[in-house]
Amino acid sequence: MNILNSKKSLSLVEIILIILPISLLFSNLISEILILILVVFFFVNVKKNELVYILKNKIIISIFILYSFLIINYFLNINKYPDFARSIFFIRFILYVISLSYFLNKNYIDSKKIFLYWGIITFLICIDLQIQNILGKNIFGYESIQQGNLVRLGGFLDDELKISYLINNFFVISLGSYFFYNKKNNKNTLILVIVFILTVLFSVYATAERANFLCILFFIFCFMIFSKYRYYFLSTIIILIPIIFINISDLKSNEKINRMFVENTKLIKKNFLLTNKTGNNFLFKENHYFSHYSTAWQIAKDFPLTGVGIKNFRNYCNNEIYLDEVHPSFRNRNCSTHPHNLFFEIISELGFSGFIIFFIVFGNFFYVSLKNSLKYKDIFLFGNTIFLMTYFIPFLPRGSFFSNWNAMLFWTVFGISLYLINKNKNYA
Repeated sequence: MNILNSKKSLSLVEIILIILPISLLFSNLISEILILILVVFFFVNVKKNELVYILKNKIIISIFILYSFLIINYFLNINKYPDFARSIFFIRFILYVISLSYFLNKNYIDSKKIFLYWGIITFLICIDLQIQNILGKNIFGYESIQQGNLVRLGGFLDDELKISYLINNFFVISLGSYFFYNKKNNKNTLILVIVFILTVLFSVYATAERANFLCILFFIFCFMIFSKYRYYFLSTIIILIPIIFINISDLKSNEKINRMFVENTKLIKKNFLLTNKTGNNFLFKENHYFSHYSTAWQIAKDFPLTGVGIKNFRNYCNNEIYLDEVHPSFRNRNCSTHPHNLFFEIISELGFSGFIIFFIVFGNFFYVSLKNSLKYKDIFLFGNTIFLMTYFIPFLPRGSFFSNWNAMLFWTVFGISLYLINKNKNYA
């Protein structure tokens, strides 16, 4: 019996996806269980000919090649004790991508309703952050976090300062889906779009998470330029820029604005634009993250082919031989659970061979996605692709690619992108 023949089962699939962002706020375990249920539903319902067709998809094949490399890398590094679970069970994300794309493509569920709920949940998360920003605590009583003169927000994640990454992912999907399902140029809805964008933008800014704020700024700019509202957007930018410059001296006095704008500008200028006169290598910077990057680079040079294995940066970064090429101010802070950048995480834990595999797999995916989004004028796919590309920005601090929480968010956007690519092909 096909499990999706019953309305009850159909509703269950929808509920699983609707509550996914909520589960990510409160429990990794629940999120993993929800994804597992979705995968089980897929295998129960998929027909043999459908499965064969799916497995012939070049993007799916490329992800399986990536997974095969992770398995090989694990056994090549087995004497270094890499993380077994993150290597072997990485396949669950591939199956999740396939399952998510499958259900959306088969129209078994109301994707428009799911994306709408995700937008509402994202908006409510942002409202909760604003409450925490104003009152000092959110609706659960979680207090804002004082770091010197700076106040940072964790919202529903309490003292885990990463909620803006979750907001960004579901905002990207929600905004893209709105344009996808509302083809008409309805100027009355422009106000709702602007309110949603500004609410998310200010909420991410309020968390003081600089990397995620830069990513969402980049995404919004690219997305709105590609959208039907580009002229309104550009007009707003032209009006705002002179106002910002007129008030720049007042803006600098605000701690959060200073961190998010002024310090970011200084960091870029200091670390990338000024000439290194010390004679040391480029990564020898007076910067916390560059101490990780320098250590990761040295590990990669010592283990160039296969790296040291997934989740093993933490076990090798404390070796004193790597301190000479780290700035003296950060030699006691060069070690961490991961290098805080995808490129350095890959080369240190999977070697340069891993970097080549990643470059081929995701380079091909981005090429196919952008080609399809431009060919079919699919702003939803375009936005997803641009956002996923921000994860690969060199030197931008990010969470670990292989951590369960980050991966579930990343592969959700990836799976929806695969659905859109297949949908465009079906309509061609």
